[in-house]
Amino acid sequence: MAPVTLVFVNGRIRTGDARRPVADAIAVAGRELALVGSSAEARKLAGGAARVVDLRGATVLAIPEEAVLRRGGVASFVVLHPGDAYSEAIRIVDGVVIVTKTS
Repeated sequence: MAPVTLVFVNGRIRTGDARRPVADAIAVAGRELALVGSSAEARKLAGGAARVVDLRGATVLAIPEEAVLRRGGVASFVVLHPGDAYSEAIRIVDGVVIVTKTS
């Protein structure tokens, strides 16, 4: 797996996994998810070159919606503005930030 370059902490990640439906952090390594778990675990994986983004409670959903966010899966997800289920803050597709909006 590639080194972790992007970490999202303090979020509400809807994983789509019945065994662990909600997590609070995601770590991205290349095109893959290196971790879907706790913020503490994600921060441990973040090397000096990793960008750490505090989601401040924002919701994260898989792309496509029926996908499951789990370690080793493709890093494709959307971060929604807190309190607004329809407004994207950040979109990640295959580990690449392709859309960033502010409101």
